[in-house]
Amino acid sequence: MPPRFTGHLLERMRRRRITEDDVLAALTRPLKEEHDPENYSYKLYGRTGDGRKIYVAVKDTSWGTSDPVLKTVVEVS
Repeated sequence: MPPRFTGHLLERMRRRRITEDDVLAALTRPLKEEHDPENYSYKLYGRTGDGRKIYVAVKDTSWGTSDPVLKTVVEVS
């Protein structure tokens, strides 16, 4: 199954002009991965097509499964 894009993630993608391809690239080939126990997430870092650094937050209990839940995407300064 493909990853599940939450409504929150889709809204953040739209507001930040981040494409589905950008999110999927961070998910499949993260530059860095870190656990965020406070938010029950894994942060997967990547870059957008135009070079901006981002991370995609994946629900920690779904990371490593065939259908991870993608919670949000954040542009990193």
